[in-house]
Amino acid sequence: MKRLLCSLIVILLFSQVHVAEAKTNNQDLRTYRIVIDRFLNGNEKNNKHIHNNKNDQLPYGGDFQGIISKLDYIKEMGFNSINISPVFEKEQNDYLGYKIKNYEKIDSVYGGEENFNKMIKMAHQKGLKVIVDMPVTATDGFTATKDVKMNDIAKQYYKDIDVIDFNQVANQQKYQKMLANFVSKYKVDGISMYLYQDHMDFTDILPKDMIKMAILNEVSSVKGFDYVEKGQSTKDIAQSFKTTDQKMPATFEADEMLAADNFFTPRFTKFAADENMFPGTRIKLLMAYLYIQKHPVAMTYGTEIAMNGKDMPGIHQLLDFRTEKEVTDYLKTTSEVLHKYRALYTGEAKIIYNKEGNQVIRFDTNDVDYIFNINNTSKSTAVNLDKTYVEKGKMLSGLLIGDRVYEKDGQYKLITNREEAELYAVINERGLNYGYIIAAATIIILFTIFIVLVAKKSKRKQQIS
Repeated sequence: MKRLLCSLIVILLFSQVHVAEAKTNNQDLRTYRIVIDRFLNGNEKNNKHIHNNKNDQLPYGGDFQGIISKLDYIKEMGFNSINISPVFEKEQNDYLGYKIKNYEKIDSVYGGEENFNKMIKMAHQKGLKVIVDMPVTATDGFTATKDVKMNDIAKQYYKDIDVIDFNQVANQQKYQKMLANFVSKYKVDGISMYLYQDHMDFTDILPKDMIKMAILNEVSSVKGFDYVEKGQSTKDIAQSFKTTDQKMPATFEADEMLAADNFFTPRFTKFAADENMFPGTRIKLLMAYLYIQKHPVAMTYGTEIAMNGKDMPGIHQLLDFRTEKEVTDYLKTTSEVLHKYRALYTGEAKIIYNKEGNQVIRFDTNDVDYIFNINNTSKSTAVNLDKTYVEKGKMLSGLLIGDRVYEKDGQYKLITNREEAELYAVINERGLNYGYIIAAATIIILFTIFIVLVAKKSKRKQQIS
C-alpha cells in the first residue's frame, strides 16, 4: 500500500505545466543591498577597537565574514547579486562607509583584503554577483564641488564631507585610475554609485565589461551607466505599495533599475506603517511587482523583517534575522517560480489593464505566453480578457497560487482576492484533469480503507485481551 501511495503522489507531482527555461542575463539582476556594518558581525577580532555603548550613530562591527555566513539566506530569497556599501578604509566612527580616508586600502574593520577576496569567491561559488558601491568622497588629491543636489538624508550625512567635482578633468582621470586599479585587483562583478552632480558623463571614467549602476535620489540624469535608479521612480513605487488602491507605474525607461528605497531614503516600510497597513503583505506585493519587471531590481537589507525608519541611523538598523517567515517564504517561492519560467523575461511585455491598484501584464514569448495579474486593492477583483489577449482553445494555468481559468462565452475571467498576485501560463486547454482527480480520489479511498483496517485490527486485539 505504501508503494502505491508513493506512486500516486509522483503522478500528481509530474502533472504540472512544463515550460522551457531561458538563460539569465544582467537585466534579470535581483540585488540585495547590504550596509556591511549593520548586517552581521562574523568575526569580533577585527573590531576590538569599536566601543559602541549602544550608540546607533557608531559602528556595530558587521564584516565580510558576516556576509559570507548568510549567502545562502540571501540566495534563497531569490537574489542573484549583492550590492554592498563601500569597502575602503574610512573614519573610525563612520558606520556607513562614505567618510573615506584611503581608496587604496580595504578597511581592516571589515576583515581586510583577505576576507574581501574570500567573500567574493564564496559569493561566486553560490552563483551570486558582487557589486560594490563606490563613494564620491573627495580625499587628498581631489578637488571638491559645492554644486551638489542631495535629499535631506544625504545632506545630514554629508554635512562635513566634501564631494568630488567631476567637472574637473584631473579629478576624472584620478578617479578613473583608482577604479581601474580596484577592479583589476579584485574580481568584483560591478560597481554602483550615489551621484550628487547633475548631467555628468561617466562614459570615459567607468571600467568596461562590468555592471555599472547609478543611484539618483535628486539628480535628474547621468551618462555612462548600464542601469540608473531614478529618484522619482523609487518614490512612485514606494507610494504605489504603501497601501491599497494606488495606481501602479505603467512604464519605466529602458535603462532603469527599480527599487522602493535605498541607503539614503526613508524605508519603504515606514510609508506602509504610516498608513496602518500590515507590513508583511505590503512587502510581498511590492516584491512580486518588482520581481516580474523586465528590469534590474534591488531590495535593501532588512526589508524582509519589515525594517522601519525615516532617517539616519533609523534606516540602517542592525539586522537581527528574526525574519517574517511569511515574507521570506513568499520571496523564496515566488523567485523559484519566476526562475523556472524565466523565459517570460525574453518576450515582449505589455500592460493590458491598469486601474487603481489592479494591473495585468501580458508577456509574449516564442514558446509559452504569460499573464501576470496583481491585485493591490482593498477588495476582490475580476478582469475579463477576450480573444485579443488569449486565443480560443487556450486556458490560463496559475503558477503562483494554482488558479485555473477556462474560456466561457469568449471571455477569460481573472478573479483575485484583495492583495494577491498570480502568474498564469497560457497553455492549450486541457479540460478537467481527470487523472489528477482520479489519483486524488484513489488516495483518499485507500487512506480511508487503511484507517478502517487499522481500527478493526485494534478492536480485535482489545477483544482478545
